[in-house]
Amino acid sequence: MEHMDMIDKLREKAGITREEAADALTRADWDMLEALVILEREGRIAPLTSSVVTSEGSGSAAGAGARGNGFAGGYNGYGYAGAQPGSYAGGTRAGGPGFSDRIRTLAKNSVVYSFMVRRNGKIVISLPVLVFLIILLAAFRITAAALLIGLFCGCRYNLEKRDDPQNGGEGE
Repeated sequence: MEHMDMIDKLREKAGITREEAADALTRADWDMLEALVILEREGRIAPLTSSVVTSEGSGSAAGAGARGNGFAGGYNGYGYAGAQPGSYAGGTRAGGPGFSDRIRTLAKNSVVYSFMVRRNGKIVISLPVLVFLIILLAAFRITAAALLIGLFCGCRYNLEKRDDPQNGGEGE
């Protein structure tokens, strides 16, 4: 993003002048999040909402959007959760799924879903996504070439939830 675009975005979201936005971005070495933190520390904008765990505990300033800074629900429009004064915005989110939970869900879904290859409406290959990914990583060029050739031969690819025999053949 160009500097002028960044200035306009910061000005629009924070409700400050163009000069204030340019000054904050310059002092923050053109880091949008750092510029927001600088503006907040100086009191030029209302404290940002946060769903960030800090050393002081988890912060939440519900209703910050109502204070006129344009930030609501802990999301500041740039993909970052707002930071509390003196906190690090790269922390883990309070109340959200942790990294291990996400990995566990990803591993479960990689076995629950199947990579299906169909030709003329008939299933040619059905592999768990985990197996397909292992094959893809082990032999990327061969797998990519096979998938491309399959497209020219009329094959269609999709992901489908596998039947679960524990639930009477029904998917979850």
